[in-house]
Amino acid sequence: MIIKKQRNPIAALTFAVFVLLTLDAFSRAGGGGGGGGGDGGGIFEIVLILLYLPFPWNFITIGVLILLGYLFRKKTKQASVLNKVPAAANLKADPAFLKYKQANPSFDENAFVVKVKTAFMTIQQAWMEQNTKKIRKFISDGVYQRFNVQFIMMKKLQQSNTLSQIEIHSVVVAGFRNDGDFNVLDVAIHASMKDNFVSKRFSKLNSGGYDSFVEYWTFIRRSGAPKSGDLYNDVHCPQCGAELSEIEGETGTCPYCKTVINTGEFDWVLCEITQADDYTFSQAMAHKESNLYQKIQKISGHDKGFSVQWLEDKASNAYLQWEIAKSLRNPLLARRFTNSESYEKLESETENGWTVLFNRLFLNDVTLISAWNDDKSNYLAFFMRKSYQRLQMKKENPEELDAIIDPVVRTQSQVIVLTRTLNAAPPKGLLYAHQCPSCGGTLGDTIDLKCPFCGAEVNSPDFEWIVEGVYSLGQYKMRMEGANPDEIAEMGVGKVDDLLDVRDYAFNNALIMMAADGVFAAEEEQFARSLAKKLGYNPSKIGSAIEMAKNKKLVLRMPDDPKKHAKIVRIMEKASQADNQTTQAETDLLNYLHQNFGS
Repeated sequence: MIIKKQRNPIAALTFAVFVLLTLDAFSRAGGGGGGGGGDGGGIFEIVLILLYLPFPWNFITIGVLILLGYLFRKKTKQASVLNKVPAAANLKADPAFLKYKQANPSFDENAFVVKVKTAFMTIQQAWMEQNTKKIRKFISDGVYQRFNVQFIMMKKLQQSNTLSQIEIHSVVVAGFRNDGDFNVLDVAIHASMKDNFVSKRFSKLNSGGYDSFVEYWTFIRRSGAPKSGDLYNDVHCPQCGAELSEIEGETGTCPYCKTVINTGEFDWVLCEITQADDYTFSQAMAHKESNLYQKIQKISGHDKGFSVQWLEDKASNAYLQWEIAKSLRNPLLARRFTNSESYEKLESETENGWTVLFNRLFLNDVTLISAWNDDKSNYLAFFMRKSYQRLQMKKENPEELDAIIDPVVRTQSQVIVLTRTLNAAPPKGLLYAHQCPSCGGTLGDTIDLKCPFCGAEVNSPDFEWIVEGVYSLGQYKMRMEGANPDEIAEMGVGKVDDLLDVRDYAFNNALIMMAADGVFAAEEEQFARSLAKKLGYNPSKIGSAIEMAKNKKLVLRMPDDPKKHAKIVRIMEKASQADNQTTQAETDLLNYLHQNFGS
């Protein structure tokens, strides 16, 4: 008698699920292809298993597989960089920082946190006063320039930014790294405040509301610096002891002993402020290779002041001066940092243009992405992402508004290239701290290229890194054709769009569209939550994004690849009709999109 073998439906179901998950895992384990691949062998095995199972286990198995597929797809969709913005409460101290604390027992983390809180509150006050005198001693030249260019614009637009109900909820050390001869700390600050931005000249620029946010503040200090001081709570110069409650001008220099005190020699110096989402993008883009230190040592020679963070600070300083020179049609403002070729390009760009003022001009990201050399010089390329809103002034009267070019704040990516002579001599002074790199003499706030002490050209690449050019991403790719640069960042300029999916741009921009007219209707909020669910976001976690849109805190983001624009624009068109009407402000934004990004 033939005995029929009993089928085990639970075992078959388990095996079917295993085959499904293994199939998907192998389709993405190598990371070389898209998410839609895989061979048909696994599917065939699952079909055989389903045929083998008796009723009703075959239908139960199908239901389980469909549910697992849905949940896995949802989880995969929610793996977007926009869903990975960390909350300050969940941040942990970096293991490298723990090692640093063990090697430097004199470092007091609690005292450092107090300094961070002091810096935060003092900077908010300085921002409202549009005056950096009280913070200049503990901010880098690049951070100073970020404030300075915005203050120039705010004064021209008669803008004020009143901050109230300022509260720091937490300060958490989020990361630590060694950078050349320096140590760098990233600190996550969770804070909230009421923000009211008002222009007496152009009421259309007004914005405000309550804002709760996480920012990452980056501080730098020289490793093993023998000197110490407290730039945040002590009003005296750490070098000569003179009273130094305020510092005038562009330099962090003591007016008595002429010592530059914001170089990281005396205390931790604030060298970057980044919003949480931009920090996430930056971290994704700038995973430095393990041999970075050897690479920068090779280019830096014996320059003890060489570090990636300081180079990025120089790049931001130079880039902002370049932007303000273009804006005000005064190329001389950037002359000190530029070579002849780049200066001629800047002159041609400003010769017959309109004066353009910025309602906003912020640097979102500055990342060193590559390095190379030719027979004479070394070159460094920096990826720059800025947020801005431009106002075109009348050509015959630059004080009178002609048009608002950008209806909302938007982003743009560019690359700035700095160059320095091969085997350059160690500078005796820091050009970006207004010292002559040839003799070390103190330079005034001037565009004069001749040092008043030694007569040397201060923008000589024989000592300092100067601007070789500012490029769009397309121009930079053309410039680098045939070149073989060392990639200092794992992700070069060609993969910028990979940090955000099309849907990430679309959802961000849809919120901006619905808030363009200053009213976020109930129908629009319902559309936002429906769109979030459709695109794979957690609808319960988008409330802060909606609030940011209402308060005009979001920035229009578009990928650099034109092929991706059409889908984003279509979703924005649907968003404009979410409340069954398209207002004039929404129409203006749609026209701007069609003109700049196609239909």
